[in-house]
Amino acid sequence: MINKTKDISSYYFIACISFVLGLFMQDFFKVPLTGGIIIIGLSWIFSFSFKEKLQRFIKNPAAIAFVLLYLLHLVSIFYTENSSEGWNDLRLKISFLLLPFFMMTVQFIYNEQRMFILKFFAILMMLMALTDLTHAFLEYFISGNQETFYYIHLPYLLASKVHYVAWYYSFAIFVSIYHLISSHSNRALWFLGLLILLFSLILLSSRAFILAFIVVFILTFLKWFKIAKVSRLMWTKILSIAALFIFFLVFIPSTNLRLNDTVVELQKMFGYDTPKQTNPRVFIWRYGADLIAKNPIFGFGVGDAKGELSAALESCDAMFWNGERNVPIQNKNYNFHNQFMQTWAEVGIFGFLILLFIMIHPFLLKNSHPLFLIFIGLTFIGCLTESMFERQAGVVLFAFMYPLLSGLKKASDEY
Repeated sequence: MINKTKDISSYYFIACISFVLGLFMQDFFKVPLTGGIIIIGLSWIFSFSFKEKLQRFIKNPAAIAFVLLYLLHLVSIFYTENSSEGWNDLRLKISFLLLPFFMMTVQFIYNEQRMFILKFFAILMMLMALTDLTHAFLEYFISGNQETFYYIHLPYLLASKVHYVAWYYSFAIFVSIYHLISSHSNRALWFLGLLILLFSLILLSSRAFILAFIVVFILTFLKWFKIAKVSRLMWTKILSIAALFIFFLVFIPSTNLRLNDTVVELQKMFGYDTPKQTNPRVFIWRYGADLIAKNPIFGFGVGDAKGELSAALESCDAMFWNGERNVPIQNKNYNFHNQFMQTWAEVGIFGFLILLFIMIHPFLLKNSHPLFLIFIGLTFIGCLTESMFERQAGVVLFAFMYPLLSGLKKASDEY
């Protein structure tokens, strides 16, 4: 029985390696990502013991929540008018149904294997950052345009997915920090990789995830300082990283411009008259909240919510600065720029509450691993200003990392 469990665990482990590799190359080569899901599914089916799996499922509130959330999306297809858009959304979110169900109803993989997967993910993110920076250098030598290093122009492997890349890098930075604290192996290389990720995160200038990183970093280390004795050398390293982060954030021209835009947006929110408005979120949220109030119980369905928002914004006369001139808000097809509002508008209040439960549940458990809480913290803050689950890059990361991290044990509890 033990040998059989180890054999199945090895299949799951191989599938996880394939899946994480697929995260790295998802825009170019989808076979590893799809193959990882297929191997996990087949291993789950042919390991049998369905009664035991059902019992595990019933005892796991998070697994139930993921399944219910997807079922709400599925049911909403029957009252959405734009069914083709709805079915596309259901295909996009199928990982929310499959991965948590498969991964949280079996023993899956051992703790050391889970840590290996996380470190493998962090290393791949370092390679992604290096690839993006190399591509940006080549583009700069050809065009002489410094903008190739910043914001939407920087990502190459996940082109134009600034917020998703920033999410990936933010979590990879914390995995790297965790390795540096808990292990003495290859510290110099890990520290170098961490600096590359940190520098790339700043260049990406995703304000949502820069804020998420800062907040989670501060809260994490305040918690750590309370329970661990921190040496003077460690204090020096941490303060050096923080100082370097702030220096680059303030003095890199394009990043500084994003900070200035944030100041302008805050002034606009508090009623000050400014020559330009750079962020439509305040209007999107206002009109989105009005939409939700019209149909709060069931929402508009997965196919119609975005269209309803676009129709509502037709009556908005706000103008926004696009970097060159002021343009009407109607010129672009927006989502809700808030995943909680997006889910509520699509499938109603029950979907919103389930998503909120999925985010909060890890903090209610006694033995949640710090990396699990860090991942949820980054995701939660990111979801406040972005609809993170409206693209594959967001769905697959969350659907995979949540069950993987939920089974990760603290050092004192490892088996």
